[in-house]
Amino acid sequence: MAAPNSTAVRGHLFPDMPGERRIAGAGKGSVVGGHESFCRRMPGRRMTANAGSRPHRTPAMNIFYPPRDLWQRVIGWIKRMPIHAPQDRRNALMLQTILAIVGTAALVMVFSSYAFTGIEAQGDTWVAVAIGAYAWLCFHLSRRGLYRLSASLTVIGSLLLIGASYYVYGLQAQPGLLMIHLMPLLFAGLLLGRSAVWWTALANTVALAIGAWVDIRHATNIPGTSGVLSDLLLSSMNFLVLAVILDRLIRSSQRAIERSQALDAACMELKREIEEKELAYARLLQTQRMEAIGRLSAGAAHDFNNILSVIVGLATSPHLKGNPADSVLSRIRRAAQRGAVITRRLLSFSRTQVRQVSVFDLAEAIDEMRPLILPMFHRGIRVSLDIPPPGLLVETDHEEFELALLNIVSNACDAMPQGGHFTLSVDPSENQALIRMEDTGSGMPPDVLARLFEPFFTTKPKGEGTGIGMSIVHRFVADSGGELEVDSSPERGTRIHLRLPLVKPYAPEERLDDPTGAYDKSGEACETRTVAAG
Repeated sequence: MAAPNSTAVRGHLFPDMPGERRIAGAGKGSVVGGHESFCRRMPGRRMTANAGSRPHRTPAMNIFYPPRDLWQRVIGWIKRMPIHAPQDRRNALMLQTILAIVGTAALVMVFSSYAFTGIEAQGDTWVAVAIGAYAWLCFHLSRRGLYRLSASLTVIGSLLLIGASYYVYGLQAQPGLLMIHLMPLLFAGLLLGRSAVWWTALANTVALAIGAWVDIRHATNIPGTSGVLSDLLLSSMNFLVLAVILDRLIRSSQRAIERSQALDAACMELKREIEEKELAYARLLQTQRMEAIGRLSAGAAHDFNNILSVIVGLATSPHLKGNPADSVLSRIRRAAQRGAVITRRLLSFSRTQVRQVSVFDLAEAIDEMRPLILPMFHRGIRVSLDIPPPGLLVETDHEEFELALLNIVSNACDAMPQGGHFTLSVDPSENQALIRMEDTGSGMPPDVLARLFEPFFTTKPKGEGTGIGMSIVHRFVADSGGELEVDSSPERGTRIHLRLPLVKPYAPEERLDDPTGAYDKSGEACETRTVAAG
């Protein structure tokens, strides 16, 4: 029932404001004037003044769902503690939760006692007040970072309450509370450690003895005294067994934590060593690239001279004056492209790069390396390349493959100072490609062969080798999932078999090499020939 001089709007009463006027013919409750200005002043409400419309309001903040930032502030306040050890922080949060519950329950008991019994009939009110104040004191100490002091006071206070209870009521009057009396022992084991377990068990035994002493004082016969002693012995044995179990559990937990910490430290050390080895390997790889540049520079300079000679010769030769210009430009373009390939290879070797795994054709990759491989051999060495048609797809780092191949070629060249024969062939099979590299050089004795892949091991004079070339080759083969076999003996040369897994079965396309399978150091196909060294 709406009060006089008021308008009912969806269950709310809005007093009529001075200066209010109603719209003629409008629905009940439609107002303008005073109500409109009144509603504009009220936050969270909005009314309409259209004829026949129904006033409504927008909902304000719901007190049952606080803003999200409020919860975040509360959680942030709970986590802000001057305790740094992770285990102590977790235990402190648990202890604070229990203390807050106990302190709040004690205050609720006090207020309910005042509300129902009055201030005259206090009874155990002061005990509840003392328990609540003690719980909040321990809570405050834990928040200030005094975690162990707070835990110790919590256990001591619990033991004092248990002792007082046994002193007032005796042992046999409260057999159902024995499980509650075990709580201090559990808290001591969880929060304070092994030594606190035994001190708490001893204090519990003393409290039991106090309760038994009270019961014996009031016993009227011998059977009553015997029953009290039996209860004391049984309860003490329960505390002893529980103390032993807690001690063993704590010890096992400590050992597990120590092993976990040792394992974490070992993992961190292993991670650091792996990072250092990867960094050292990257530096070795860069050093080997720079060494490869030095070995290629002489051949590259010779090839550039040949390229320039071709360009100059085509531009100045009187025999080409009658030829079409396209023919001359085509030859000049081919010569310049070969020079660009060599330049690009040199630049790629000189950069520090991250290992890039990709799928590429092994046969095409070796064929593209001819301008790099052939200039490394002097004129007294015959070079034979037997490359199958394209279709050998492998998945590895392209530049590391080229660098590994150049390392082996460089060693073969150094092993034949008086000339010889170097053969590189590729034998495809269904699932892998076999790269055979053989030379007729000086070979290696067994002791040198055993240390072939050892980093920084070299038999070359000082300043002519770093001893990391074959270790780079071994690392590349291992990273690519392949196999590497080396067979060598003095004065009988060296044979290296390098196997790489194929991405898919081999399907030959078109032959890349010439029928003779031999090349001179310019890279053009030619008949097999031998040129004297020197």
